[in-house]
Amino acid sequence: MDPPASWPTWNCATAATPGSRTATAKTPGCVTCRRFHDAAQNRIWLAIAALAADLLAWTARLALPAQVATYEPKRLRLRILAVAGRIVRTARRRILKIDPAWPWADAITTAHARLMALPAP
Repeated sequence: MDPPASWPTWNCATAATPGSRTATAKTPGCVTCRRFHDAAQNRIWLAIAALAADLLAWTARLALPAQVATYEPKRLRLRILAVAGRIVRTARRRILKIDPAWPWADAITTAHARLMALPAP
């Protein structure tokens, strides 16, 4: 089954350009690749991948320091999201325990404090 003519013609290997958040969102989950045989399943996959890219972009914008918020998704995953840490709840507070020797510990603790300061929805 061939894709409809309205679908973009790029492929996953050449989809991203480093300066564009939209283009880099296509690369990590390979949004443009057809994962399933059914078009409905592909639409669901596309919606989930777009939601993940939006969530990552908004979290970076709301919580991270300005310099770190401009990182590409791959760098964010490797430096910020994939960190060994522990969130401890005590006395109705949440405390982030992270190794202070980690090079990006300050950015992570700043992000945690900013997210905790946001009002509840």
